[in-house]
Amino acid sequence: MPVSRCWQGEKSIRRCQATHYLRHCKKRDRMIDPRFSVVIPVHNKARHVTASVASALQQTRPPSEIILIDDASTDGSAAILSKMTDPCIRLLFRDTPGPGGYAARNLGMAEANGNWIAFLDADDIWHPSHLADMAAAIEAAPEAGCVATRYDHVFTDHRKPSKMTDALASVAGRSADFREALDIWVQSGECPIWTSAAAFRHDLLHRAGPFPAGKAVRGGDKDMWLRALSHAPFTYVPKVSAEFHRDTDNKVSKTTNPDSIPILVNTARAMMATASEEERTLLRKLINQQIGLYARFSFKGGEISSQFSRNLCLPEGFGLFLMIEAARLMPPTLRHKIYRAIKGT
Repeated sequence: MPVSRCWQGEKSIRRCQATHYLRHCKKRDRMIDPRFSVVIPVHNKARHVTASVASALQQTRPPSEIILIDDASTDGSAAILSKMTDPCIRLLFRDTPGPGGYAARNLGMAEANGNWIAFLDADDIWHPSHLADMAAAIEAAPEAGCVATRYDHVFTDHRKPSKMTDALASVAGRSADFREALDIWVQSGECPIWTSAAAFRHDLLHRAGPFPAGKAVRGGDKDMWLRALSHAPFTYVPKVSAEFHRDTDNKVSKTTNPDSIPILVNTARAMMATASEEERTLLRKLINQQIGLYARFSFKGGEISSQFSRNLCLPEGFGLFLMIEAARLMPPTLRHKIYRAIKGT
């Protein structure tokens, strides 16, 4: 008996659906079994980079590769990197330093072969289980495109764990969508992702776009994470497995003073066009929060830019608007005194 065209069409649809499902399963399985490429930008970190790289080499779940990018160092860092001979280490060199290490990270991402990319700054440290902890989190939430862990802030004379709200801790073992990630960020006052304690699917980073090389001196990491979170869910590991060393050499946060709005502000504004109503509300709150943070940082400088108050989302940011404008009218010496009092120094 001849097979009807209708049945043939149905068979074709089923075959196509089965093929799509198998491709999805294969891709998902590849993501569940992450091959980590570790990207470490290096600019004048001679005193710290050996310990940082050693912490990546001593992982209980070894990385597929460690990509070291010397960003035109002048303190002997390049010579130190050149002596590292472990077979999983790849060395790349740039002729011109890029502020924030963004261009170096972009180069490392472009050269990476792994399906997941883990970032590590050259003055930070991973605990031995860091990659294993993230791999377990990925297995528990295979739909996630980003995994972040808790970490310690390490100062010369003390250390303290990063802030972990109940909402952030609740993401362990599951994934959070963009709206929930924004809510956690806004409610805690801190980005749930810190660069040296996070990993991202390689394809997600390509969709999110590169780090803003040449567009920002600081704050480019948060801009990248915001874009990544808008493309895929994230999951969280509440265990401390990384160290953020705050008193090291050549830190961008200590050598720059913000005099313009964070680059994240323009990104968040652009996202509002396609965001849900809830997401738009949270994005407006995030914009005001980040502007307020930069304005506070600028208190220790000379003049406070009028860009801060001009770019606030009103009316919800009206109180912050008044505070910034009042600070702009203060004599710098009085403003510095208030800043030191707030900082407790």
